[in-house]
Amino acid sequence: MKKTFILSIIFLLISLCSTGSEVENVPTTVSEIDFQKGLAKNTSDYVSNWNRLVSEISNDQETLNFFSINPEEVKWNSPQQEFLYYQFGNSENSLTSFAINLIVYEDIVTGVEFFSPVVSNDIASQRTKLFFLILIAMADDTLDKEGRESVLSKLGLYDDISTPEQLGSSLTLNGVQYVVEPLVDKGLLIGINFYTNISD
Repeated sequence: MKKTFILSIIFLLISLCSTGSEVENVPTTVSEIDFQKGLAKNTSDYVSNWNRLVSEISNDQETLNFFSINPEEVKWNSPQQEFLYYQFGNSENSLTSFAINLIVYEDIVTGVEFFSPVVSNDIASQRTKLFFLILIAMADDTLDKEGRESVLSKLGLYDDISTPEQLGSSLTLNGVQYVVEPLVDKGLLIGINFYTNISD
């Protein structure tokens, strides 16, 4: 009998199971707000636009602290200065680590690589969904709330799947390529890479 990995395994990411335990109030939508995209902008604009978007989503200090990018902690991955790296939640003692790489060419962000762990934890699940929606908004500021949700749906993140490998997919929309890549170890889904790139 096939096991079904409904995206409550990954997308526990989306389900908000009410088990009676306290869950951090993480907004799971990016509604109609005033912001600018960051893809195809310079690195400082990407970071400031990201933080502006996060501050528009929520005024809860805990959410702001977790989802905002501290410009002083953004580091180059290589001497060639092609990848800027940032890890979210460094101030928390948490086993769940979200990380972003900005792919940079001549100080312009041409793509983004984002890593999300897969954990059976409501807070991590809500955070993952919100990160994905922020990444979509940062790639294309012409999409409304339904458009961003539609990208996740077209990438298959709401589909029932029988093996974690079936999760991988890609989509090109409005000059942006979105790619979802499962990270599988011994048949178990341990993480998801989410990419946004300017398409040629």
